[in-house]
Amino acid sequence: MEMLLEYRQRFLERLSAAPDELRAALAGVRDARAPLEEGGWNSHQVAVHMRDVNAQVYPPRLYRILNEENPTFENFDGEAWMAAHYDPNEPLEAILAEFARQCAEIAGRLRGLSAEAWNRPGTHPSYGTHPLQWWAERMLAHIEEHLTQLRRP
Repeated sequence: MEMLLEYRQRFLERLSAAPDELRAALAGVRDARAPLEEGGWNSHQVAVHMRDVNAQVYPPRLYRILNEENPTFENFDGEAWMAAHYDPNEPLEAILAEFARQCAEIAGRLRGLSAEAWNRPGTHPSYGTHPLQWWAERMLAHIEEHLTQLRRP
């Protein structure tokens, strides 16, 4: 049990550090409007996507798991969301501030959970039924995937 508690503590530390890591990764990008790869998003779009997925997908799913019995989640189409909602003129600082607020809020909420709460289930039509911890890990994996993308030379 102690190893699991240590794992969750490290997980929460990584989640809490994500906003600073995003800021540092973006500082290393020469041109925020240049695609990161051929035909792909630029760093501004990636930052918006990270913020919007936090607003629309993972934390809301975690909150539903905590408040409902085995909720079923809808698919989220990130490409369609971006096509409908992306504002290329949105200030990067506003995006970063909101992302930081989101990460702090969900980390704070997760920090006080009981062992039972970490095991509450949520269901997705493609991914199946998994405990809250799995969904929280998916959230951090998504964040870290994009941090890696932004750090590539």
